[in-house]
Amino acid sequence: MAAAFKTPEWLARVSRHLKDPEINRRLETEPRLRALYERIVGLDTKQIAIRPIRETRFVVLDTETTGFGVYSNDEIVAIAMLELRGLGHTGRSFGALVNPGRAIPERSSQIHGIRDEHVRDAADIDALIFDIVEFIDDAVVVGHHTNFDMRFLNKTLYRLLGCRLRNPWLDTMLMYLGHSGRMGHYTLEEVAAYCRVEITDRHTAYGDAWTTCGIFAALAPRLAADDDAVARLIQQQRTNELL
Repeated sequence: MAAAFKTPEWLARVSRHLKDPEINRRLETEPRLRALYERIVGLDTKQIAIRPIRETRFVVLDTETTGFGVYSNDEIVAIAMLELRGLGHTGRSFGALVNPGRAIPERSSQIHGIRDEHVRDAADIDALIFDIVEFIDDAVVVGHHTNFDMRFLNKTLYRLLGCRLRNPWLDTMLMYLGHSGRMGHYTLEEVAAYCRVEITDRHTAYGDAWTTCGIFAALAPRLAADDDAVARLIQQQRTNELL
């Protein structure tokens, strides 16, 4: 009689949280996916929150997509990320075109200039997600309307692994609301004008990431001191009841 199979401890932990047997199978048989999962769920968010701002890694994130429907077949077509230590750019960046696995609507191409022929030979998001998560690592993610970009990444991670990024995040629009006392929705252009940040290459992933970086560097010192814990900066974002 064959010996009973003993479920590995790590898979038993995963199985308690996941019901999809296909995800469990992937995690058991594909070491690279298992390592990615463990990297994500093992993130110590409490340790990140107490770091002084000047010592914190921030990753400024921007994506371009086929449309706004995160859960209705729209996909990423370009991504850019910039690494900061405190408020200074370290020189590290990540950027890629992404094959969305579907046609890019003309109305979207007219905004960001990316067409089917530009992404035909690009890697898809499933292939790129490993490098994306590795670059983000233990950073606080910064964006303008950050939820939009994070939802696209988390959609992929949830489909593949049944988990989502746990990184703390900052939204430069919410930081603007916290500083200005205003409510409502404000575009990247409007907040950049308030912060006197020059916009270049609008509606490109790198261009918008650099603009967001400038806005973040302008607003962060107005909301917290550089020796404050990063949690204070996160708390200074104003919750927008209209979001």
